[in-house]
Amino acid sequence: MKVGYLGPEGTNSEEACQLYLKKLEGKAQLEPFTTIHDVLFAVDRGRINEAIVPIENSIEGTIGLVTDMLVKDVNLMIKQELVIPIYHYLIVQKGIGLREITDIISNPQVLDQCKDFLRKQLPGAKLHLAYSTSDAVRQVATSLGEKVIAHGRVKGSVFAAIGTAASAKLYGLRIVSVKINAPDNKTRFVVLAKKDHPRTGHDKTSIVFTIAKDRPGGLHDVLSEFAVRNINLTKIESRPSKKALGDYYFFADLEGHRADRTIADALQEIKRKASRLKLLGSYPKAK
Repeated sequence: MKVGYLGPEGTNSEEACQLYLKKLEGKAQLEPFTTIHDVLFAVDRGRINEAIVPIENSIEGTIGLVTDMLVKDVNLMIKQELVIPIYHYLIVQKGIGLREITDIISNPQVLDQCKDFLRKQLPGAKLHLAYSTSDAVRQVATSLGEKVIAHGRVKGSVFAAIGTAASAKLYGLRIVSVKINAPDNKTRFVVLAKKDHPRTGHDKTSIVFTIAKDRPGGLHDVLSEFAVRNINLTKIESRPSKKALGDYYFFADLEGHRADRTIADALQEIKRKASRLKLLGSYPKAK
């Protein structure tokens, strides 16, 4: 059993993997990948069994890259979801103080989640991008973290990374500020595989659909199939199809399993009304 995630070690994705492994019977081998593209293609092509990736953040919203790939690039289904609180830490080499920091590196989403702290505490710092938080911490631990002393003063740039406490420990660095992200920061991770999850009685189903552009009331007609059956939609969101201006995919999460009679009936009617319907999986709701 191989489970892939967005690496390297020390990322929030690895933390989600560790939580997921507690649910699995038997052992699983974790395999880090450099990009989300790589890990999704790996499970789609059978190199690994499952992939765990972030799909939504309470502050930043949906991770569009993941949903776009689920529609167009891979044939995968959501098997599980995990929602975990996210905490970000300002990490430096030992001996560096907060006021010495001139440059900060992390991935774009994390920098945005910490923008209030950065604006107040380090307004003059230059921001730099990394593939992941752990990669940012690794860079600070090596080339970016070096400071040059000239005549008793710090010369040149002094880098800090925003990352996890685990990554700071992994690379032997110091945390100079804790939990610097916006409050109530949570990320929803999904486990992707070739098959979704059997019915548990406490499930969600995710779908994506499109409607004909020249059909007035098309979206209303689709959503009415849920309303008349008293099916609760927990989320609906549009994403550009990237085919033409004004052409959209609609993503929806709903309570219930595709094996439930009411859900199955609704999906059958939606398939008839929509120009395209793709089932993204049924899975247990995160606790």
